[in-house]
Amino acid sequence: MVSGVCSRQYGFSLLELLLVLVVIGVLSLLAKFAFSGVDDVRQQQQAQAEEEAVREALRYYALANKRLPCPDFNADGYEDRNSSGACSQNGEIGYVPYYSIGSTPSENNRMTYGVYRAASPNDITVLEERTGDEEGAPDYMNLGDAITALMQIPAAVNSSHIYVAGVNSDGSSNCGTSVSTHPAFVLIVPNTNKDNDSGSGLLDGENANADNCIASPLQSLAWNYDDVVAVESPNALIGWLTEHIN
Repeated sequence: MVSGVCSRQYGFSLLELLLVLVVIGVLSLLAKFAFSGVDDVRQQQQAQAEEEAVREALRYYALANKRLPCPDFNADGYEDRNSSGACSQNGEIGYVPYYSIGSTPSENNRMTYGVYRAASPNDITVLEERTGDEEGAPDYMNLGDAITALMQIPAAVNSSHIYVAGVNSDGSSNCGTSVSTHPAFVLIVPNTNKDNDSGSGLLDGENANADNCIASPLQSLAWNYDDVVAVESPNALIGWLTEHIN
């Protein structure tokens, strides 16, 4: 009699297959988050570079023209100014007037520009004589008049003008009880519509609201916020202009 050896064939059980699928799913999810994080950092860095280029262009515009430009209210790339020399609208927030400041538009003209505009004679977007010089005098309507307007921007916040929010302990912006200050101008680059709101484009958080409050540049990135904010204070702009006077 020939005796045979019975060999058993081993395979994966259903439970083992499920465990493998779960592990693969978790690894895929982790990889997705990792790549998403890298992409977010890349977007932030690109936005910061764009803002710095526009900030410098605005400074040189102020140096050459003795005023800051009006916002671009209709997204054509030019400042909106009427025949009398004032901004064509009363608002302080629009788009960056790229062509007016000699810059190149960013993707979809997406950068928001806000400028503090006091009542005449201290509207920094208007070239006016503010230091008492007579017409024809060497200092008539010169850079000193622009600096005088910047010096009139108050420290105390008035919500009828653009102002920068304070920061809560959790890293979010606070436009109510801990407001910061009035800027000379602000720039906002929205990356993606993180908060998924409607009607405000890609802007997130406080920047998406139809008011004069600008989210703090110190606000933490979060699942519902990834705007990049740059703030030019009156003192910072005065200092830069003073250093660059010929």
